[in-house]
Amino acid sequence: MSLDSEVVIIGSGPVGSTIAYYLSQKNLDVTLVDKKNQIGYPLQCAGILSKHIFDYNELPDNLILNTVKGAFLHTQNHILKVEKQENAAYIIDRIAYDEHLFKRAIENGVKFINEKAIDYDIENGITYLSHGTQINSKVIIGCEGYNSGLSQKMGNTQSNFNASQMLVEISDENIQSFRDSIASIDEYVDTYLTNDILPGFLWVIPLGNNQFRVGLFSNHTHKQQNDMLNDFLNQNFEYEIIEKYKGFIPIFNEKNLLVKGHAVLIGDAAGQVKPTSGGGLLIGFDACEMASRHVANAVENDDINLLRDYQKEFHKKYHKEFSYQFKVQRTLGLLSDEDLDYFFMKLRQNDCERIISEYGDMDKQSTLVKEFIKRGLIFKIMPTFLFKKIINIFGFR
Repeated sequence: MSLDSEVVIIGSGPVGSTIAYYLSQKNLDVTLVDKKNQIGYPLQCAGILSKHIFDYNELPDNLILNTVKGAFLHTQNHILKVEKQENAAYIIDRIAYDEHLFKRAIENGVKFINEKAIDYDIENGITYLSHGTQINSKVIIGCEGYNSGLSQKMGNTQSNFNASQMLVEISDENIQSFRDSIASIDEYVDTYLTNDILPGFLWVIPLGNNQFRVGLFSNHTHKQQNDMLNDFLNQNFEYEIIEKYKGFIPIFNEKNLLVKGHAVLIGDAAGQVKPTSGGGLLIGFDACEMASRHVANAVENDDINLLRDYQKEFHKKYHKEFSYQFKVQRTLGLLSDEDLDYFFMKLRQNDCERIISEYGDMDKQSTLVKEFIKRGLIFKIMPTFLFKKIINIFGFR
């Protein structure tokens, strides 16, 4: 069977559903394709969004489980506390959010086909589905996640971290002991850095009612990560595991194409995630807004060459930010556990808890890095024997 649609979108996650909605608002004929029978499953996200979410997409109040204003940052022997005066982030019901965005798209006229995309002809705009359906379109948009078949068809090189997470019940007393603080339990997240986990990290995210998402991303296998999470929980808490999840975090590669022929990539399929934290939802939503303009322009003018403007705009906006984050990631990767302890001790001695609280931003981490460089703090807080390597990483002269 052969179908026609102006735009075909592969993947009905939050990014796929959002770009579908944006394009349907521009009165384009849009078809959304996904092999999943249930939107939002399996859960593959920590479900924490910065306060800037409302600049990029809607978020219904009833999907917000908790709000946080700061974080406790841990190494093996040191803890830093950073915080904003106001709420800095929202903890959300991620599965319900995916369902909300999908429903919004469908209600605005987007068609949905519950099949698997198995192949593409990106030079002619043809998508082949598992049940023998062929869709002819002017644009094919890949939003199917980290292991994107469309990205592979475009000749891109893909790589990723593994991620594992558990929903855990922990008492207030245990959390307070872990933080060495009686601060409000639900107003702070925790991050934990060790050399073994870097360039990733471990997180503890409060949902309320003594429930926490405890997870990590790293270069380890999922089985190894499961063992690491169990060891971490056993060392620090009395706890009850309610659910377990696992997933993947793509690694951004600036050499990969976002556009080729009739094909466009957005979100995890494009590796559009923050190098330091692995978060990508807001970047994906921003890319949806960019791409929707250029896709609509290409369709309306019947000129797929106009799609390339999306790739140019994305790289212009995010190249420097990603570059800074990769430099931070490489720098932290030089540190042993003893070095991490030294680093945190120096951060406290140099009033960096206040600086991080003032300049830290979940979405634009380069702002804090630039402030550290401006104040000459980089070489005050790092072990002396690493100075030459840090100079090479940041390109100081």
